[in-house]
Amino acid sequence: MADERIETWKLTPFERWVRSEELQVITTHTVFDIYNEQLSPWARAGVDAALLDLTHYPVPDRTITNNTGIRYLAQIPPGGTFNAEKHMYEEIFYVAKGRGATTVWQEGGTKQTFEWHEDSVFAIPMNAWHEHYNASGTDPVRLYAATNMPTVFNLYDSEDFVFNCSTVFEDRMSPSDDSFFSANASRLGDRLMEANFIPSVTAMALDQWNYRGPSTNMHILMAGGRIICHLSEFPAGSYKKGHGFGTGDVETPASGQANDTSYLFLSGDGYDLQWPPGSYPGPGVEPQRFDFKRGSLMSNGNGGHQHFNASNEMARYLVFRQGNPAFSGGGMKAGKGSNQIEYEDEDSSVRAMFDAVCAERDVKVTL
Repeated sequence: MADERIETWKLTPFERWVRSEELQVITTHTVFDIYNEQLSPWARAGVDAALLDLTHYPVPDRTITNNTGIRYLAQIPPGGTFNAEKHMYEEIFYVAKGRGATTVWQEGGTKQTFEWHEDSVFAIPMNAWHEHYNASGTDPVRLYAATNMPTVFNLYDSEDFVFNCSTVFEDRMSPSDDSFFSANASRLGDRLMEANFIPSVTAMALDQWNYRGPSTNMHILMAGGRIICHLSEFPAGSYKKGHGFGTGDVETPASGQANDTSYLFLSGDGYDLQWPPGSYPGPGVEPQRFDFKRGSLMSNGNGGHQHFNASNEMARYLVFRQGNPAFSGGGMKAGKGSNQIEYEDEDSSVRAMFDAVCAERDVKVTL
């Protein structure tokens, strides 16, 4: 009995739940093409799906490395439904392809339905019932979602509580609010908005923000959640300044608390350079290169990273991450404390690589 208990303790409550669900797990740094990634049946949801455990450094003998937040892909078949559910974790969705609708309701409240299509983003209020429908009889819907479900499962270790808690969070969504998912958005400040449904994140106007090079940027708070929608765009033939360089040398703690921030590229074609924690670009320090295109999803790792748009179109990316300033205790501090390297201070090899890649692609460098 003691040996069996010790063996069980090698997994977190979330990992045990994932195994019980027989849910496919993809552990990698980059999903190069979310539109065509192969998925497997997920009985609970009635769709094909896969958890995306994005990490440089998978922890040996673990089912999941990211035990704080995690992502997944789900595909609803033509005319099909993502089964109705409610849960005590947050969830935010990007519609990668297809069109359909979602019905949302609080326990005891009226149902409201809103329609969405490719490029839409929406968030589900905490513990609200919701059901997704594919409006096409011929084409599948593919959804990309981010969630903090590992944190909740690991805190309570109760599937019944996670899916059957009766609490209604009226401060996040009132049962009588029939306009919650309107396309209206409220501006809260520079680069900060509030919305619960975004018809098209590619078409959404962003604010100028040149801290990391010529670019535009926007943070959108959604459904009263801690997970926010973060958009950024930078010009053709340009790149962001390197940032996120730390001073430690820890790759991923044994507990699996990896960095769960990941970028989904909506346009552009280029690459990322990423350095191990505590390393700076320079002689004898080689970065890893990860190519991206539209539909590429990648982790920024736990160290320094830098985005390069080696194409003739704007590069826009979407980030779902923790970061609602209402719960941070520090307000908006974007760009602060990130150990950023200014263009004039970066190692010459960084620019030399970019110039060479752009020359091969006949792309004019605009920096």
